[in-house]
Amino acid sequence: MIGIVFRKEMLSHLLSQRFAACTALAVVLIIANGMLTSQAYVQKKASYLTQRAVEETKLPEITYYSVLGSDTNDADGSPLIDKAAPRALRPPRALEVFAQGVEQEVGQAFKVLLFEVPHQTEAIVPFQSGNPYLAIFAFFDMVYIFQLVLGLLAILIASETVSGEKEDSTLRLMLTTNVSRAQVLAGKILAGLTTLAIPTALGFILLMILLLGTEQVEVGVGEWVRVGLLLALSLLYLLVFYLIGLAISCATHRSATSLIYALFTWALLAIVLPDSITALLNEQANMGEKHKQAHHQAAQVWQEFDQKATDLVRAHGQTQYPPHQMIERLPPQTGRGTETAIQGGPYSSTNEQIFGLYLTNVVDSPALAKFQDIMRTGERLRLKYAQRAWNAKAPLIENFPRRIQRWNAYLQRLLPAGAYTQAASAFAGTSRREYYDFIDQVRTYRGQIITFLEERDAFGSREWFNDDEGWRADLRDLPRFHERGWTVAKSLRHALPDLTALLLYAIVLFVVANRLFARYDAQ
Repeated sequence: MIGIVFRKEMLSHLLSQRFAACTALAVVLIIANGMLTSQAYVQKKASYLTQRAVEETKLPEITYYSVLGSDTNDADGSPLIDKAAPRALRPPRALEVFAQGVEQEVGQAFKVLLFEVPHQTEAIVPFQSGNPYLAIFAFFDMVYIFQLVLGLLAILIASETVSGEKEDSTLRLMLTTNVSRAQVLAGKILAGLTTLAIPTALGFILLMILLLGTEQVEVGVGEWVRVGLLLALSLLYLLVFYLIGLAISCATHRSATSLIYALFTWALLAIVLPDSITALLNEQANMGEKHKQAHHQAAQVWQEFDQKATDLVRAHGQTQYPPHQMIERLPPQTGRGTETAIQGGPYSSTNEQIFGLYLTNVVDSPALAKFQDIMRTGERLRLKYAQRAWNAKAPLIENFPRRIQRWNAYLQRLLPAGAYTQAASAFAGTSRREYYDFIDQVRTYRGQIITFLEERDAFGSREWFNDDEGWRADLRDLPRFHERGWTVAKSLRHALPDLTALLLYAIVLFVVANRLFARYDAQ
């Protein structure tokens, strides 16, 4: 008997105007969004590959160590070894067309400066397109389309399955046979889920065709597994909304009343509450004021360093740090630059970026060894104060926003739309937690660079500030950065709380719908 109810409900859903309209709208949006976002992916991937090639070739061109702390221009305005500070690169996610997650908010590259703890990404090349429709679809992805359009379809087709049949008197006729109410309910749920699986599978098939036809997109076994998880997750989310509509239908006796309640519930759970939670938390953050406080506290730390550095050089009869006046220099050689002191600006710890010290044609003199001892002590001191400055800023510009994001994740998990979005971004590799893990990897990489320099006594070496013949730094062995992306198992583990929330939603709603239908008056 379940099969009879299933076939009847399936035919009713497939022939309805709601199914046709919502499916057509979802397909059009998915195709349009997939084509446009694939253009963005191609450019991001090309920018990533270009910058990665730059990173591989520029390090052998660096001939003195202090340039690793520099990210400015040469004295004549030309790029200093293509922005010499190493970049830690994060490749674009192939599955961001399914779930963009944080990809629209963050960049792909980190400048790894010696005297600054990395905490904010930048875009390698800002995406530009002459397509006027890209701005419209920039914040759409498959998850958002499913969340709204197919979520609406799910709750609409379920809202009249009981109350509508009561008005048509078909429910009473059905219950007069030997079919039980549990069988009727099971047949309706199976039919509803199967109906929703059709546009869901169609959307996934279309997006995978677009992905496989896009250049530079690599779809391996891991990506296929993630797509399968996204498909199962989407069906679970739609089942939740179908059960919400079914419970509403079992609680009312008129299809018009069911429809009104269903639309209100859909708008509340899929649009109003998720957006309101995020907006309310962001408003409470007041990050503008916190950034001012953070920079003020960091400036105080750097002022303390300036005093320590001044005391260091005064003990040797000098007035400024670095004490480059201790260095004797020969006239510039033919073909060499005329640089004699600091490139690009003052060597000040209070600057946002620390510029490199570069002295040419250095003469061996008794003061040179003392200069190197001062630099060794001063640069190690600068590293310590860089960490102290970050420790002063971090609670305001990193720890607090991350705490806000955690609260947002907890509250979103209480809503089916929020739980669906968060789990989908975890499966697609675009979750905020994976981005935070990338930041932690970059900081570890900066530590590896510092260790590399310490092992070579770089801060007190002549190669720290000079690349005369015979004194050129060799950075061919400098560690390279490679992001360790999450495995499928790790993504699944981090998505488990959101998956659990959706499963609990489905179980509770099924129990509620079953209780309501068992007591439903079909007369």
